[in-house]
Amino acid sequence: MLIVSRRDAESILIRPGDGIDPKMTLADLFQDGPIEITIFSSGNNRVKMGVQAPDELSIWRKSEAAA
Repeated sequence: MLIVSRRDAESILIRPGDGIDPKMTLADLFQDGPIEITIFSSGNNRVKMGVQAPDELSIWRKSEAAA
């Protein structure tokens, strides 16, 4: 499980991991179960959450581009 903290309007990205066969279907990706997001705490304009996903998926904190 990946634990992340995000502020208001920040994001996470969930996508196929490196080396995944591009012919893999959604059914193949989720054969071991769904993505589960658990909220652990919130406050001070932040939320702390855990993301559990199949090994074939990659989870990233989205970087905000500098304005």
